[in-house]
Amino acid sequence: MENNKILIYKNINMLKPTGGPNGYLYNLKKGLDIVEAKNIEFINNTYTIEDKVHIVFKKIKKLIPKFIRRNANNIRLYNSIINGKKENNEIEFNNYKFIHFHSTFDMYSVKDTLVNYKGKVLLTSHSPKPAYQELIDSCIDKYTMNNVKEKYNKLEQVDEYAFNRADYIVFPCEEAEEPYYNQWEKYKSIKEINKEKYRYIPTGISGCIANITENEIRQKYNIPKDAFLISYVGRHNEVKGYDRLKEIAKKVLKDNKDIYFIIAGKEGPLYKIENEKWIEVGWTNDPHSIIGASDLFILPNRETYFDLILLEVMSLGISILASYTGGNKYFKKYENSGIEFFENEADAITKIINLSKLSKNEIKDIGNRNKKIYEKNFNEEKFAKNYIELIETFKGD
Repeated sequence: MENNKILIYKNINMLKPTGGPNGYLYNLKKGLDIVEAKNIEFINNTYTIEDKVHIVFKKIKKLIPKFIRRNANNIRLYNSIINGKKENNEIEFNNYKFIHFHSTFDMYSVKDTLVNYKGKVLLTSHSPKPAYQELIDSCIDKYTMNNVKEKYNKLEQVDEYAFNRADYIVFPCEEAEEPYYNQWEKYKSIKEINKEKYRYIPTGISGCIANITENEIRQKYNIPKDAFLISYVGRHNEVKGYDRLKEIAKKVLKDNKDIYFIIAGKEGPLYKIENEKWIEVGWTNDPHSIIGASDLFILPNRETYFDLILLEVMSLGISILASYTGGNKYFKKYENSGIEFFENEADAITKIINLSKLSKNEIKDIGNRNKKIYEKNFNEEKFAKNYIELIETFKGD
């Protein structure tokens, strides 16, 4: 076994600037290229179990709730995971000192191969809740779930196995574990048993650029130049806090004629409020121009892991109002940041109103604090260097 090789168990062709493990590793790969890292490899031209699940369920989302009755192939996919069917694996694991999994499903799919693996196994779980819960919640409607709950809850064994089998468990920060404590009854005991395995490395990203100027965005959407503009980019659901964002906006817009909201992301399952100062852009391939045109970005998550959108907004030099939950809490340590936190809707409204009263220059200065923090701590090069340093700490074990 070569003692200096690391395999990141993810298909390199799936990496892209998005959320989740593919986005995380896209940014890590860019950083590794910058620092010219050696001996760190990705899978090439092999689709992992996680990739297959993502592709399959992306195709059949519109068929829910007829999923169970009409999609035998996808049931077989579930059964292959539950029953521990080994994925075809042509990789010689023992050529690597470390194998870093970024999905509990991927790790479970090769559990038989890992029995004879002599190196160290790393696990990073990227979902804002245990992966088995996220998969069930995103792919099976409540009616169907009530009829197959016992069967599909067997998927919990996937996450249990991965956390217990891993030699090291890597989170971006301790605060990112909060959703696991809140939503997975067994997590507290799993953490206690495996507490010596835990390591933390903050995520980093490539800096974002607004392709369209602030003035052009405001002209396009009929937003006054001097209006205080609040942006949101993300899914329209309760976990992301879209419903609480609407309640905040209703009260803010009622009494403040110079405040506007601009929202990007596909609508559904929750939908917009009817107000001319609430602007839904819909899905866009240029969310950074929307964010860059705003004075404040709001991140109202109810639960969160370590949201990449927060880093993206920081890199754009925009001030942030974030719910005090999960990975968001990590940023409280930066005392002179442009990030405000809110505990409830009333708190959020007060902070929005106070910020809206500042001059444009004062608002820009606050946003620039975030950009400086990003450049020092969260760029892709810093991310890669931190990752390499983390791996170095394992080599003596």
